Amino acid sequence: MSVSLNGVSILESRLTTVRAGYMDALNRDRPNMIFPSASQAIVVIPAVGADLDFPSVVVAGLPLGITIARADLVLIIGDLLDTSSAENQVKVGTTDQIFVKKAADAWADGSPKVIAALTFTALGLQVDADAYRGGPVLFGATDIKGVVTVDGTYNFRSEETNETKGVEATAGTLELLDVTTVIRVWFN
Repeated sequence: MSVSLNGVSILESRLTTVRAGYMDALNRDRPNMIFPSASQAIVVIPAVGADLDFPSVVVAGLPLGITIARADLVLIIGDLLDTSSAENQVKVGTTDQIFVKKAADAWADGSPKVIAALTFTALGLQVDADAYRGGPVLFGATDIKGVVTVDGTYNFRSEETNETKGVEATAGTLELLDVTTVIRVWFN
């Protein structure tokens, strides 16, 4: 068995492209920072799409000279409450989303400064009729570094007016309680 330079050649032979990609995706060697919003008591999801504001996030203290590699949205819902007297959840066949923008920008139709940060799953957030249950933590799969570029305030909204992607409930009012939005920034 030939081992050269502290076993480096053995490691290199075992590090396939797939394994390297997996390790890179874990971001073990990439520093990150987490920026949570203040908790919002209630976000009410109606039976028809509407503009629903979620808590804004202040990103402050990013190190000077960094390159943002990725930014993600995490939505934390403390509890779910159905007030419709019927089983309730996010509607089927919709692409209800939460969008992000810098506070100074507008929620304009087709604006390149607005990115869909999280897409709700159809029939997600399910609650029995007149029931109350613990809420989930939802992770946005979209990289939002195109908007989250510097320290600043970032707004989140389920946008019906401009994007026709407002989140809708199947049976009427569904309340999201103690809602917190989080931006996680990975950088080099």
